[in-house]
Amino acid sequence: MDIKNKVLLVQALFGAVALALLMQIPAILGFGAYLWMLFLPLMLFFAFGADFKRIPSMIVCYIVGIGWAMINGMLMGILIPLVGPIWGNIIGAAVVVFLVLTLHENLLSKTIFGNVPALFMGLATTFFTFLIVPANAPLITPLHLIGFYLYGIFMTVILAGGGFKICSIIFGMETTIEAFKDK
Repeated sequence: MDIKNKVLLVQALFGAVALALLMQIPAILGFGAYLWMLFLPLMLFFAFGADFKRIPSMIVCYIVGIGWAMINGMLMGILIPLVGPIWGNIIGAAVVVFLVLTLHENLLSKTIFGNVPALFMGLATTFFTFLIVPANAPLITPLHLIGFYLYGIFMTVILAGGGFKICSIIFGMETTIEAFKDK
């Protein structure tokens, strides 16, 4: 086995143990049904190339996405009595998506508010949690969604940063950097 595979094997072992342990905390606190949400920031982080500098925009835009979901709900509440449920949903969703893409993908793209994938993740998790499963509304609030997401970010930092640190201690910094370069 070459050194790169050994480094990645140690990182995988660290990640498996760290995530398995960290996932227990929300489960113990009674949020086991929402463990899936903890993996969403992990997916985004690695899709963005494991760049720690993207984390602030991931957090801000996720929260903004929750806000857009709330605006969508208010807009539908106004439109549905006027044009009916089908047109109210269509018009409301079209307006919100147009505004999100115009503002965040075009006008704010080079700012902390330009992380459209994280924004749509906030929008989607809000829709899923509150609109698709309305029974969740009294139990889970937007603050819970933000908390789950932030805890997922924490897990991401522990996984990526901790794995890198452990591998650097065992194999040396240069070897670890080299192993992660072509990953």
